[in-house]
Amino acid sequence: MFKKITIIGLGLIGGSLALAIKEKKLAKEVAGVSRREKTIKKAVKNKIVDFATLDLEEGVKDSDIVIIAAPVLKIADIARRAASFLKKGAVITDAGSTKKYIVKNIEKAKLGGIDFVGSHPIAGSEKSGIGFADKDLFKGAYCVLTKTENTNPGALNKVRKFWIALGMKIVIVSPERHDRLLSKISHLPHACAVSLINSVGKNGIALAAGGLKDTTRIASCDPELWKDIFLTNRENLARDIGMLKKELFRIEKALKSNDTQGLSRLLSKAKSIRDSL
Repeated sequence: MFKKITIIGLGLIGGSLALAIKEKKLAKEVAGVSRREKTIKKAVKNKIVDFATLDLEEGVKDSDIVIIAAPVLKIADIARRAASFLKKGAVITDAGSTKKYIVKNIEKAKLGGIDFVGSHPIAGSEKSGIGFADKDLFKGAYCVLTKTENTNPGALNKVRKFWIALGMKIVIVSPERHDRLLSKISHLPHACAVSLINSVGKNGIALAAGGLKDTTRIASCDPELWKDIFLTNRENLARDIGMLKKELFRIEKALKSNDTQGLSRLLSKAKSIRDSL
């Protein structure tokens, strides 16, 4: 599909992307850009990418598509800098977990004729770093693409075909709708995992079995990465935390009043919804 694809950020997502692109033979060359010398050496040694560099200009030169797999607060600035080195017709996309902040700031920056399409491949792990890269990470998962009045339809179609070629299912929405949806199904669960494990603390945690481990797995994710995600979707997340508090209050109220039927209804409703997932 492409002569050259460049991935900026060679962590779990970036490394997995590189492996998946190489397996599917979507590009003649897969280049990587990282700010760590150690990561570059590992990426080349393990043949995750064909070429890797610390230098942004060198990494994106002659690329057809650039994918920025960096923390959300850094994506807009990286896109702006990368655009100045790209050839005409190249497309920039990203893998950020929030979209309104990223898209708004990139569109405001104006990339000098280079098209940007916001992407969010909804795949990942509590693990981080290129050492956990997995070529199958994206297979069968959803990828949300964002569309605004400034989105070039040709660029959107090119990015759509790229993610489909990696085995992903595509949904196209506005950046605002993306953030509302992901707050409920991704960011709120993460906040719950953090709050739950902090509530439990370390006392007796050695006795924990599957329930606590399954429920709090994502609390092991990179704290700095998730801090930025929370902050760039803070209004939606704060609203959804309020909704969660109401649900917890219903359980609390049923317990305090010994409301057996009310408690059963809450538990049954939850089972029905979860069983449909």
